[in-house]
Amino acid sequence: MPIQPPQHSLNADIRTPLVVDLDETLTLTDTLHEGFAKLLFSNPLAALASLGAILQGRAAFKARIAEQSMPDVACLPYRKALLDLLRQEKAQGRQIHMVTAADQRTADAVAAHLGLFDSVFGSDGKRNLKGPHKLEYLRERFADGFIYAGDHAADLPLFEAARGSILCDVNRRVAAAARDGATVLADLRQPRRSLKVWLRAFRVHQWSKNVLIFVPLLVGHAYGNPANILAAVAGFILVCLLASATYMLNDIADLDADRLHHIKQLRPFASGDLPVAFGLVVAPLLIIGALIGAYLLAPAFAVTLLLYLCLTMAYSFGMKQLPLFDVFVIGLLYVLRIVMGTEVIGLEYSPWLLSFSWAFFLSLALAKRHVEVVRADHVDVEDVVGRGYRGEDWPLTLSFGVGSGLVSIVIMLLYLTNDAAPSGFYDNPKWLYAVPALMMMWLMRIWLLSNRMELHDDPVLFALRDRDSLVLGLVTAVAFVLAL
Repeated sequence: MPIQPPQHSLNADIRTPLVVDLDETLTLTDTLHEGFAKLLFSNPLAALASLGAILQGRAAFKARIAEQSMPDVACLPYRKALLDLLRQEKAQGRQIHMVTAADQRTADAVAAHLGLFDSVFGSDGKRNLKGPHKLEYLRERFADGFIYAGDHAADLPLFEAARGSILCDVNRRVAAAARDGATVLADLRQPRRSLKVWLRAFRVHQWSKNVLIFVPLLVGHAYGNPANILAAVAGFILVCLLASATYMLNDIADLDADRLHHIKQLRPFASGDLPVAFGLVVAPLLIIGALIGAYLLAPAFAVTLLLYLCLTMAYSFGMKQLPLFDVFVIGLLYVLRIVMGTEVIGLEYSPWLLSFSWAFFLSLALAKRHVEVVRADHVDVEDVVGRGYRGEDWPLTLSFGVGSGLVSIVIMLLYLTNDAAPSGFYDNPKWLYAVPALMMMWLMRIWLLSNRMELHDDPVLFALRDRDSLVLGLVTAVAFVLAL
C-alpha cells in the first residue's frame, strides 16, 4: 500500500502547487483600476490617451497603464486571511505560484514585495491571461494538477479543473458551481459591504456643512414663501451629492497617502472595502446629475455650483499644498455655500453676510491648520506632510486665525448697528447683540482647544458633537427668536 503524503492546513497533497490570482483575490482591489486612477490624477491627458490602447485588446491596455503608472504595491490592501494561509503553506513546503491577468510588471512588483512565490506569470501585452487563456497555461504548466485561488465567475472553469479551490468573495452562484465541480478547500470572505460603508464613501457626516445654504433664507427673512423653502431644500440635496462626488474623487487620488495614514487607511477605497472603479464611475455621474439639476432649478445656482466644483478639485489636487492660500480657499468654499443659498432662491447679495462669513470661516480653517502646525513644532518635525507648513509657522497661523475671527465679530456688530437693527424686521433688536457675544465665546473656545492641540476635527463638525458648542448654539437661536 503506497504511503500517503502528509496532510496540512489545506487538507491536500503538499506536492500539489498552489496557484494564486492577484486582483481581488490576493489583493482586495484591482491593480489595473488603481493604476489608471493614479495616472488620471497625475497626468489626465496621458490617461485619456491610454484608452486608445483598448482597441488593441485588454492586455495592451494593461501594459500601457503598467508602463506609465503603477500603484504602490507596498501599501496595497491585501487579503490577510489568504496571505496567512500562503505563508503557512509555504512554510510546510508547498510551492506557491502567482498566475494573473494583471500585467507582468505589476505582478512582478507585488511578488518582489511579498517574497512568497516560486514563479510569477501575468499578461504580456498581447495575451490577456484570463479565463480560457489562463486555464490553457495552467494545464500546460501544471500537468499533474494544481490548487487554484480565485475570485471571479471567469475563474469557474479553473475551479473545476483544479484538484482543490480557494474561493475569495465569489458570489453564491459561482460558489455553488465550484462546490459541484471540485473540492473547495477554503472559502475566504471579507465582511459584506453594508450601507455604512457606502455612507462613509459619500462622507454623509460632511453634509452638515452644506446647511449654510439655508442661511440666506433665514437672515433674508424669505422663509415665509414655501417655494423658497423647497428651492433651498432641493439646492441642499444637489450640493450634498456634488460634495460627495468630490470627496470620492479626492479619496481615490489620495489612495497611496491615505494607506500610510493611521486613520485614513480605513477609508472605503483605501482599505479595499469599495472598488476604485465604483468611485470612477459614480462620482462623475453624481457631478453631471447635480449640475443638470442645479441648472433646472436656477441657472445662476448651477454656475455657482460649477465654481464650487472647480475650486474644490483645484484645492484637492494642488492648492492644499500651498500654505495660507489653502485656508483662504477653504474659507471661500464656505462662503460659496452661502452664495448658492442666495442664488437658489433669487435674493439680493448681502455684503455684510458675505464679508462676515469669509472672515469667520477663514478663522476656523486656520484653527484646524494651527493644530497640525503646533503638533509638528512640539514633536520637532520640520514640515507638515502634504501641507507646505513648517512647525515654526505656528505664530503666523495663530495671529492670522485669531485676527480674522475678531474681524468677523466686528463686521457682525457693524451689520447689526447699521443694517439689521434699523431694518424693521425685528421687534426687539436688542436681543440680536447677544449673537456676536455668544459667537465670540465660541471662537475663543475653538482657539483655546486648537492651541492645546485638542481640536481633532473640522471645527464645524466639532461643533455638532461638542456639548458646550451645542448649548451656545441653542442660546444663540433663542436670542434670534426673541429678537423677532
